[in-house]
Amino acid sequence: MTFWTFPHVSLDEPRLPDGSVIRRPVVPLSARTRGATQLQGVIDSGSPISAANATLFADLGIDIDRDEPVHEVSLTVGGQFSRAPVFEVTLWLHPPTPSEESVAWQLPLVARRGWRLPFAVLLGQRGWFDRFPTRIDSTASVVEA
Repeated sequence: MTFWTFPHVSLDEPRLPDGSVIRRPVVPLSARTRGATQLQGVIDSGSPISAANATLFADLGIDIDRDEPVHEVSLTVGGQFSRAPVFEVTLWLHPPTPSEESVAWQLPLVARRGWRLPFAVLLGQRGWFDRFPTRIDSTASVVEA
């Protein structure tokens, strides 16, 4: 097993009432292993399933209007509630050290239209925590891959 530590980052969200910056546990991802644009994946233990901006699915070779989803779920993301399709996809987790190999894994991923979040993928209980044991503290996230 390999343990990787990823820092928390600020996503330019409004500050908390005391003026402190909101920092989120973020990991670098891509839709392909090599030559792909890196995406930010925010780890969220409160999310029951992983979800992504619907526009990402074209990079994964999925037409969300024509391809058959595995199933649909009702999901609230960013305060908006709606039914959304779930597709089985492969993503790559990129280690913090470029000399290490990226890790590919399959996960159920919700295609969320109307995405207004400042990151591409929300990594939840299904799709992230059921694959990667993760410890989150106030300064970093330790991921076992």
